[in-house]
Amino acid sequence: MLRRHERLRSGRDIEAVLKKGRRYNDPSLLIWVMKKPQGSFRAAVLCSKKIDKRSVGRNAIKRRIREAVRQVLKPHFPTGDIVISAKVGAKGLKPAQFKNIFQNVFHIS
Repeated sequence: MLRRHERLRSGRDIEAVLKKGRRYNDPSLLIWVMKKPQGSFRAAVLCSKKIDKRSVGRNAIKRRIREAVRQVLKPHFPTGDIVISAKVGAKGLKPAQFKNIFQNVFHIS
């Protein structure tokens, strides 16, 4: 779980990352990364009703993605903002599969 100060919470901050950040595409995720010279690591996970109509399902997907972000991306982006948007393909994935996606997209071993 990401701590409160590690989450992008305001819409303004999320929009800034979506406009200025670099986008990475995967069949199950869209990832925007905005590197900063100073500051701390912050992340936001977006999951629309297209993925799952039930909030329980959407929240479960977001929890899995956040855990993978905490374990894989946080050590490699200590001063960046990341926004992750789930696609329909993310619905049935396990946490280990999200870790593999992040490792493949960002070439992390």
